[in-house]
Amino acid sequence: MLRTSIEAASHKALRPTTALGSAVRVLTLAGATLTTGLVAGVFYAYEVSVNLSLAAQPDASYVATMNAINQRIRNPLFYLSYFGAAVFLLAALAAHSPRPRSGRFLLVAVACALYVGGGFLLTAFVNVPLNDELARVSAEASPGELARARAAFEDTWNFWNGVRAVFSVLAFLALVGAGLLPENRGPRAGDRSR
Repeated sequence: MLRTSIEAASHKALRPTTALGSAVRVLTLAGATLTTGLVAGVFYAYEVSVNLSLAAQPDASYVATMNAINQRIRNPLFYLSYFGAAVFLLAALAAHSPRPRSGRFLLVAVACALYVGGGFLLTAFVNVPLNDELARVSAEASPGELARARAAFEDTWNFWNGVRAVFSVLAFLALVGAGLLPENRGPRAGDRSR
């Protein structure tokens, strides 16, 4: 009887912690889903509209427009989603790590790998350096210099944008899937019962 009372009291004492953990998991997953979806949408929009529109422009217009876009996208709202997605994904991964065999944890881990590797780092180490290289081209450059700059930039940048769009959309879909799964699936780390 005493043991049952102690177990019941112990279980009640854990409820606020369990509720807080559940809230943290839900909020980090929601934040990761929202911010990853926003960034995936930016990359997708480039793929289906911006790149197609710019392809029809003459070299001078292409270089000037792409430089203007690349300069203006560096703003607090974009940074909030771009960096926020990485932060929320890592936070969601940590929050779900007590249940490493759960479907939610696995989908969050997949989303984290897809976005951080295929969206965030790809942007930082491929697309941004290409943007910086194009920004060095003066608006008053000769037609030949503009054509060379565009040729060195456009196809490579468009290819890697397509790659990061695919990875980011897949990360978003994995997060949506994680959100649709019940939270309590899978044993906690360290549980002996399987």
